[in-house]
Amino acid sequence: MRASRLALFLSPALLVVATGCESLSDAIDDLPSGGGSAAPAEFADTAPFSVTVDPAVLTSDIEALTVAEEENGGYDRSLFPHWKDDDGNGCDARDDVLVAQDRSGGLTEADCDAAMTGEWVSMYDGETVTESGDIDIDHFVPLKEAWGSGAVNWTTEDRQSYANWLGNSWHLIAVTASSNRSKSDQDPAEWMPEDESVWCAYVWAWVEVKKEWSLTVDEAERTALLDVAAGC
Repeated sequence: MRASRLALFLSPALLVVATGCESLSDAIDDLPSGGGSAAPAEFADTAPFSVTVDPAVLTSDIEALTVAEEENGGYDRSLFPHWKDDDGNGCDARDDVLVAQDRSGGLTEADCDAAMTGEWVSMYDGETVTESGDIDIDHFVPLKEAWGSGAVNWTTEDRQSYANWLGNSWHLIAVTASSNRSKSDQDPAEWMPEDESVWCAYVWAWVEVKKEWSLTVDEAERTALLDVAAGC
């Protein structure tokens, strides 16, 4: 797992460079657990993180990803135990993201386990939502995509870590239910957000997750990522 080399305008939720790790679990242990504190001090207009994308660096990062065919046989969502309270703060991962990415500033951990009223801006379609029931929490790189890109070989513990990861502001994001279901488990060769203004940030975040979790890309996915990066 490598830390980003791009300029991030985030609060001090740091990506740690894991070196010499003997397993994925070792690398995960070296990264911050994050919790709700992973939220940046400033959101982008339509994303829960702000990033300045360097096209040359992004292209280099894409080219460095391992290319392999996806292996989706045997996938089941239950193999990624999700919406757990891995950080022990009394909120499951879904509620942690809702609190962290709320723009109203009025939500805290005390609001977990109940319907929330706040303000969330969906990166995929630019919609503003005020009721948590209208929000899905999306795994930026979907669970099935992760499975076919390497997670098939992980332990259940590692898959749970992936499914509930709060160490940064792009691994899990709050989006409209309709846009999340439109995306489903598709990669950038098959689906991109309706809002083209976020395409560079979207591809950057997709690549970051693939890098951080040592996931592979297939040929069509790689081509689509490079095409977007070229226009950033």
